[in-house]
Amino acid sequence: MPRPLAVLIAALVAIGSVAVSPSGVSAASFTDIDASPFRAQIEWLVAEGITGGCGDGRFCPRKPVTRAEMASFLVRLHGWTERPETDPFTDDDGSMHEANIERLVAAGITGGCAAGRYCPSRAVTRAEMATFLVRANGLAYGAGSDHFADDDGSIHEANLDRIAFAGIGGACAVGRACPAQAVTREQMAAFLYRSVFASPIGTPGLSEEVVFAEPIPIMFDGPRRWRGVSFSADGTTAQHEDTYGTIPDRRGRADRSARFNGLRYAHMVSGPLTGWWVKVDEAVGTAAGRAPRPPACTYQDVLSSRGGYDQWETTLLDTIYRLPASYAPGDRVSTANAGLNGGRTVRAHIVPDLAAMAAAARAAGAPLQVTSAYRSYDAQIATFQHWVAVGGYEKALRTAARPGHSEHQLGTTIDFTSLGGSDPWQYGDWASTKAGAWMAANAWRYGFVMSYPRGSFDVSCYDYEPWHYRFVGRELAAALHHSGMTLREAIWAAHGP
Repeated sequence: MPRPLAVLIAALVAIGSVAVSPSGVSAASFTDIDASPFRAQIEWLVAEGITGGCGDGRFCPRKPVTRAEMASFLVRLHGWTERPETDPFTDDDGSMHEANIERLVAAGITGGCAAGRYCPSRAVTRAEMATFLVRANGLAYGAGSDHFADDDGSIHEANLDRIAFAGIGGACAVGRACPAQAVTREQMAAFLYRSVFASPIGTPGLSEEVVFAEPIPIMFDGPRRWRGVSFSADGTTAQHEDTYGTIPDRRGRADRSARFNGLRYAHMVSGPLTGWWVKVDEAVGTAAGRAPRPPACTYQDVLSSRGGYDQWETTLLDTIYRLPASYAPGDRVSTANAGLNGGRTVRAHIVPDLAAMAAAARAAGAPLQVTSAYRSYDAQIATFQHWVAVGGYEKALRTAARPGHSEHQLGTTIDFTSLGGSDPWQYGDWASTKAGAWMAANAWRYGFVMSYPRGSFDVSCYDYEPWHYRFVGRELAAALHHSGMTLREAIWAAHGP
């Protein structure tokens, strides 16, 4: 199992393009998805701009997907823009999805349900869904592997086998595909997610292999995420490996490239995935990947999926996700152990880097003082109530975390100020002081990142706090510093919720 840091610093090889958002709706604002087993995939669907829901703040997760809706899902996901010169269907006139239905035709994904007809209001079956996904993602392999016993004779049987082969799914039960069963909107969210983050790995193997006389450069454009692939000795099969790329722009070199199941890969001999094959563009100059965007900053109370004490680097805490009230790491020590003022506690493993940073700041004439570090759930209740009393509830939401949502509960987050100075929020901009400016320029070198940089409210969910630093370790902090991502963006890109 990969280390949390390695996972965060990048992740899966992905297929697809950035989609155009149809609305500003946030998945976290939907009133009807709390019980859905596919909530995370629904949130991804909205974050990628693929849907805005079914109306009235709802997603309608268990409602069947219509063929018209399927057209818009696929077009927005893949970014197709071309339309045929003539109107191919007579039964979609006036449909809000008509333009996307035509784009689906131009992309070669569908020919309709009958001559001159698309049947836009008809529910998409699981068999039809398989064919849509196979054609949209170019899944050429896996036909004939006969994964299911109940699709014999179906015109979509080969494509049901292909999506199963590619790891997208397709089974409704053991050995069954339920080809005539309608696909619900929540199920479609899961199928689309898997289709984007799947690669058609398996036989028949490498083809068109090119060996370079001298290793050529491959650019890993950040912020993105990638995962390596290993091939069998005879090149007939391949599997994903838990070896990951990095967030910042970084170059590697490849000594050869080859096609595998219709996709182009390069074999890396230097850089972040040395020894692995990585999906690249056709020019063999850029590694292919993507970084999903986090959802809009709404106010929910969803438990973070990475709330273990050993997951402190990658625990997602924002206005949506939180820790339980019982979260209280027991390995805390006084900040005095790091050569700073006492009366505050942090987790013991951050002390060496904290001490090194405090010493470097003193040497630079910018000594630091701790105003807040670990806060228990109960302390957060009092803190949030204080800021409500000071500025009102709406302002408090922007400047203080609700109980359970604070990074301070992790025991790895500290509010700093200048030694002997006022509370940092009393300054016009603490980053303009000598200590604040030194931290902004150098904290990352010691593993600390500013969680809420200036101008990041829409993605970090809180107002600018130049004094609030979270320890994530030197490697990840350096990657974030060079990438320009906020910590919330990076955690979401690698893990989702």
